Amino acid sequence: MKKQTKLSIQWFYNLLERGECDIMDFKEQLEDKMTFGKSLKNFAPKYDETARDVVAFANHKGGFLFIGIVDDSKEINKDFVYQDSKVFELIHQIQDRTEPTITLIPHRINVESKDLLVLEIPFSTQLHRTSRGEFLIRSNDGNRPIEPYEMATIMAEKGLIVYDQKTWHISGEWLDQKRLSKLQDMIEAKNADSPYLDKSQDDLLDSLGMTKDEGNEVLPTTTGLLFVGNQNALRELPYYEVKYIHYFEDGTYKPYEYKGNIIEVATDCFTQLKAEIRQKEYIFGLYREYVEDYSEIVIRELLVNALAHRDLSRQQIIEIRKFDDGGYLEIESPGTFPEGITPENFLRKTNPRNPNVMDILREIGLAEKAGSGFDKIFTDLLKKGKSLVKPEETETSVIFRVKADVVTEKLIELSLQYENQTGKAIKLDELLVLSEIVKHKQVKFAELSSTPNISPYRLQSILDKLQELEFVETSGKTSGLSYILHISKRKNTSDKIEYVTTKKQDKARQKEAILRYLDSVETINNAEARELLKLTEKDRSKVSRLFAELVEEQEILQTADSVPNNVKYRRINK
Repeated sequence: MKKQTKLSIQWFYNLLERGECDIMDFKEQLEDKMTFGKSLKNFAPKYDETARDVVAFANHKGGFLFIGIVDDSKEINKDFVYQDSKVFELIHQIQDRTEPTITLIPHRINVESKDLLVLEIPFSTQLHRTSRGEFLIRSNDGNRPIEPYEMATIMAEKGLIVYDQKTWHISGEWLDQKRLSKLQDMIEAKNADSPYLDKSQDDLLDSLGMTKDEGNEVLPTTTGLLFVGNQNALRELPYYEVKYIHYFEDGTYKPYEYKGNIIEVATDCFTQLKAEIRQKEYIFGLYREYVEDYSEIVIRELLVNALAHRDLSRQQIIEIRKFDDGGYLEIESPGTFPEGITPENFLRKTNPRNPNVMDILREIGLAEKAGSGFDKIFTDLLKKGKSLVKPEETETSVIFRVKADVVTEKLIELSLQYENQTGKAIKLDELLVLSEIVKHKQVKFAELSSTPNISPYRLQSILDKLQELEFVETSGKTSGLSYILHISKRKNTSDKIEYVTTKKQDKARQKEAILRYLDSVETINNAEARELLKLTEKDRSKVSRLFAELVEEQEILQTADSVPNNVKYRRINK
């Protein structure tokens, strides 16, 4: 048993402030137990209610039960007593009351000199029920029964069903020969030597995961219906639809609907969104750049991402909304992030929900290698001086929102300079670093390495390259070392003023360090000052200039015993 835990007190108070929610519940005690007429507010032999909570959490995304907290007031129950033997019994009783068995992870956390019990319910890849046959799921701050239509969705989210490989019994013919021929044409256009082109129809459908043998039947899969199913077969997937609404500045709107075959939906919807793109011209000296409100790259990748990774088990459509007045476009895709993916790591981690669908999209050129889509989106947005997309995860969907406005023209200029200087397009990792430096004016290495999406392992090599190309330079020394935009990349007056101000601040800190030293030590020479400021021999003249300025400012003067090779200075008493 884990008697101590890495769960911190701050973590505890942060959760306590949130109150009961979809990952957390509080219990004052498990139930009063009467012994000789006295109520013992600790563990009791009735565990059915707790088993229901545990099943509900396990069927959702895991969670925590805090035992020893008064539910209404969120205060600590002073009568609660943590006892190892009773914790062991509690875990055993919950195991007996859950099917398949759920094993809890107990933690002891000491708050206000009181030991409390935190029961961790891990995320489970199984679908659980109580020993009484209750299938429950956590919803907001309570438990509810799982509805029959939700079973497939929950099982798909747990990986028990890969929904794009689910088979269907279709009455009558299901295959659309024209759509199959179009798919083959697209495969050939992408790769004329593709091995899929030499296969018979049955082998092609099987190898692409569009059919599956079950018993004595060959049945179409969800993937098969989406790519080559006829209209009769596509009725099995009525929610595979994109609804796009364009809201105009005058308050009017225009709706569009795209249904059925995945390729046709992607093509028709993209055509409409592409037709609405507007451009604005930006000029930087000899450079000229046209920036779209929503570029083709961003629209295509977000649309394909929504179509490919949506939760096919959910009775929910994809919604696209564009607001001219608010200046943004958003795409809402059914289903939360797959296991292991979060709004913080979605750029660097992949876990395809529909692997068969993705394989075919790659085969026909609508998608590339896993994870490359958001790389393209981020690169395009930063090169065009835009804000990055920030996903929002709801109870049933993920929303990606992209803004039309340019927030920093400097990144557009830097991207053009980089390509002109190197003959290559700037990479995403370099853009992310430059973006932080442009945004914050000067940034320390530790701050950059903790920035989301920037790889701390490659950061130093990226900074070295940007310094070599004279896109960034350093300011300050040792613990105060920061990275700033290089002077050669500052063309306008405000940029140059910012540069000079930053450099002056560094010089002011160096002067202050020398004066503080002289407050404690009588004299200082050039070598001692270089050691104090962590400078090298080649900075001798720089230190001499600092001394000269301090003399002119009447802060220090040369000592009487100074010699040409060892000039000393002392503080002027004021």
